[in-house]
Amino acid sequence: MTESTTTVEKSIDQETPINQNPIQFISLISRTDKPLYIQAFNIDDLPSSTNDSTIDKNKITTTNSNANKFLKFNFLSHMALDIFASPSSLSLREQQQQQQVQNKGDLNTVLLFIQDQVMVYGYETNNGLKIVVGLDQNYQINHKNLDKLFLDIHKCYLRTIFNPLNGIINNSPINTFDHVDEGEILLQSSTFDKNIKKLVNSFI
Repeated sequence: MTESTTTVEKSIDQETPINQNPIQFISLISRTDKPLYIQAFNIDDLPSSTNDSTIDKNKITTTNSNANKFLKFNFLSHMALDIFASPSSLSLREQQQQQQVQNKGDLNTVLLFIQDQVMVYGYETNNGLKIVVGLDQNYQINHKNLDKLFLDIHKCYLRTIFNPLNGIINNSPINTFDHVDEGEILLQSSTFDKNIKKLVNSFI
């Protein structure tokens, strides 16, 4: 390999961006349209520096950027909720059902909208739970992987809600489906958050 070839390869490597996870946020909304959980991903880490003044300035900039991202994703989640609550949501359910029949019962997600370079996909379960996932618009969607992600999120939700140990820890046992909406406290636990992050990290 010539020196010029090596130089070109190094230049290409430097220009090639790191393979970033396309998942921007995940949110869960109850059957009564109550936000249960929202988590933003690809949030910038707080910078470190040997200069105290630089640290403070960079932290403020990064914190503001992260806050803006979270507000943006929160807004997109509410936009998704508006679509679920609109008359057009009936056609979404019919589309999901038709796709499930065609694919022999496999879960199928629906693209709700694209906003600010974020593709927002949604799925409503039989008991009314809405799962919303935002992905980078530049990501080439693999629908089987995406459907599996939604299914795994739903399984994670069910395991958390109906785990009797969670009820004991929170002094509010959840024994029936009538209490599912009360799972908001459980979904804010570090365990549920950690499990969701594992799903996100294993997506690609």
